[in-house]
Amino acid sequence: MLLPALDIAGGRASQVVGDAEDDPGLVAAAWVAAGAEWVHLVDLDRAFRRGENAALIAELVAAASVPVQVSGGIDDEDSLRVALASGATRVNLASTALRDREWVRAVVREHGERIAVGVDVRAGEVVARGTEVRLGPLDDVLADLDRTGCRTYVVADASRDGSLHGADVDLFRHVAERVDGDVIASGGVASLDDLRRLCTLTEVGVRGVVLGAALYHGAFTLAEALEVARGRDDD
Repeated sequence: MLLPALDIAGGRASQVVGDAEDDPGLVAAAWVAAGAEWVHLVDLDRAFRRGENAALIAELVAAASVPVQVSGGIDDEDSLRVALASGATRVNLASTALRDREWVRAVVREHGERIAVGVDVRAGEVVARGTEVRLGPLDDVLADLDRTGCRTYVVADASRDGSLHGADVDLFRHVAERVDGDVIASGGVASLDDLRRLCTLTEVGVRGVVLGAALYHGAFTLAEALEVARGRDDD
């Protein structure tokens, strides 16, 4: 499962390069037209506590002909309520939500498969991305989360996100082997070879990949990535 990412800031698609189209609706539609089976929407303004794009995200979800995963700063009752009301198929709790594990457990139990838990990792610890806040050793956090019944984990390599430095395959394997749920890998994917390596982890539970910078910078096309994911490329 490949999830092209669409980061929204100030009502525009923030990842586009040069003078490329930055209307979020047109960008999302382009990913779907190119074969996307999911879209990963991120409200960067909410994530960085500088505003929100809730109405726009609800419009994008309503217009999408494929499932949408919504993310970005969802770590309390208010942000969760807004995200769920968007109609998104799945809501990804921010890593910062893990400061209140009891709340995360309650949310997972109430909303089931509509909830994914974001786990941002740096140097073996779960962190709040973009800050120095540490939320605990990775294995301790995973053991705690596994008891909640969470079915989807969006695991981000915080040291490589958006860097095009290559995916840390060992990290995603490590997480998948320790939880009873699906892992969606995020961060660092720079080439089709990265995708090929991640596809070898399907059997241990890595079921999807969020694609961002590599697509926007032209490292490969979504069509090429889909061929890899479906096992149809020649390499």
